[in-house]
Amino acid sequence: MTLEAKLPGLSEWARVRDYRETQIAKLDTIEIFRESRLGVEDVLDVAADHVVVATGSAWRRDGVGRFNLTPATITAPDASIFTPDDIMAGKSPKGRVMVFDDDSYYMGGVIAEKLANEGCDVVFVTPSDNVSPWCGYTSEQTRVQRRLIELGIEIITAQGVSAYDGNAATLNCTYTGRATSVAVPTLVLVTSRTPDDGLYYGLKAAMAEGRAGAPKTVKKIGDCDAPAIIAAAVYAGHRYARELDEDVDRDNPMKYDRMFFEDTV
Repeated sequence: MTLEAKLPGLSEWARVRDYRETQIAKLDTIEIFRESRLGVEDVLDVAADHVVVATGSAWRRDGVGRFNLTPATITAPDASIFTPDDIMAGKSPKGRVMVFDDDSYYMGGVIAEKLANEGCDVVFVTPSDNVSPWCGYTSEQTRVQRRLIELGIEIITAQGVSAYDGNAATLNCTYTGRATSVAVPTLVLVTSRTPDDGLYYGLKAAMAEGRAGAPKTVKKIGDCDAPAIIAAAVYAGHRYARELDEDVDRDNPMKYDRMFFEDTV
């Protein structure tokens, strides 16, 4: 959240973090240990009864997404391939850059805008017929596309990237499959994300082995479970807290307001 809030137009999103930090600071029943990445042994040392793993996800570097259901043919050196994680970490490329947006929401557009603002010659490629189509559900699509046009970004629609060798990207039409080649020294892949769930499965194994300190329950939530939008991660955390220590009927969805949705039977 902190890194995304530094991208163009997303500074207000930091409120998602700030609000929760403010509320947590009011409670003396919560301890926070920052910059403390835990492994399985660290968690077992705590010997907690219940563990929830919210370790997030990472953007894929192999091109897998909606267009490529299997990895794209990428033979380029690592230095020619970037993801949003790299850009947010300050590893921005220079010169001519292709942004392949197969995510279809806000990330591809803001990454392209950031690179253009930094002086890159940006080519924006999407398998969709317009830029960031999922933003249509939040009434932002036209503004996103207008902004990229205003920045002079070249937009190529209805094309997917199937191969990249470090010098040129092979594009395929989403309607005809016809291939074309576009010379570009750098490719930014905004496709899909992989859950960072190693800790979760390590703890599950420790539970199965009956190791000392293993929790009674362990659950993965948010992007660690299924990468999605920020609102989904917020919901996942809220739901976990609501259902902890409860006998949950999975066929009876969580009630937002028990005043109005109290069971009558």
